[in-house]
Amino acid sequence: MAYRDIVVYLDVGEDCAARVRTAIDVAVKHQARLIGVNVSTKEALEGESRDLARAIEAEFAAAGRKAGLDFQYHAARPEAHDAEQLFSHCADLLVTTQPHPDRRHLSNSAVPKEVLVTAGVPMLVLPTGWTGEDAIGEQVVIAWNFSRESTRAVHDAMPILKAARKVFLFVFASNYSDTNADVQEIKRHLEQHGVRVTLEGWRNRGETDFTSALFAGLDRESADLIVCVAYGHSPLFEDMFGGATRDLLNNISMPVLMSH
Repeated sequence: MAYRDIVVYLDVGEDCAARVRTAIDVAVKHQARLIGVNVSTKEALEGESRDLARAIEAEFAAAGRKAGLDFQYHAARPEAHDAEQLFSHCADLLVTTQPHPDRRHLSNSAVPKEVLVTAGVPMLVLPTGWTGEDAIGEQVVIAWNFSRESTRAVHDAMPILKAARKVFLFVFASNYSDTNADVQEIKRHLEQHGVRVTLEGWRNRGETDFTSALFAGLDRESADLIVCVAYGHSPLFEDMFGGATRDLLNNISMPVLMSH
């Protein structure tokens, strides 16, 4: 798999420019076409932010030309609510930002949560306040649990994993050991793809939870991206993103590449 079409969602929020910079960096690295999708709401188009909303297409096109990218632009209807209407089906990767609590009304509420679980496409979710100045994908942590969903997440992230300088395979289990046959099997599979893997397991003794253990490991390894799965089948956000997945989606410090 390779990333050939990357969708970046555009709005009038303060995080949009940095989101576009990061999407451009990823598109250039993977020689992909960049597709900007404007997800402004009616309130953004008609209110005080109207002039900013009208400038979105021109600013995106200018950034794409400057980077020398093949790019396209689409404006989603303000009432769009599903993956098809938000142009996410014909893409290999989606790029967005965690919604800012003060500006949710300016951007389509289906992004990221509903799109993530309906598009069948991995999504790079950037933290609020992301500057776009830091590299993504140099040192990556895979949150792995031997499930079908984790397998999907790893394969969706493979272009990034193959290009990374270092990949940490994080396993949280009561019987974890570097020498476990299943641990070694996924390590060998990643290495067959040219991924440079370091095992970072955590033996679960009931003293901490998965998310706390994961972020403790991240502090040690200076990772710049988490690859993980988004569980759930309910259309309700609180049902979809319970537990560790919701904690990861809502973390405020690190980009997360999620698959469903």
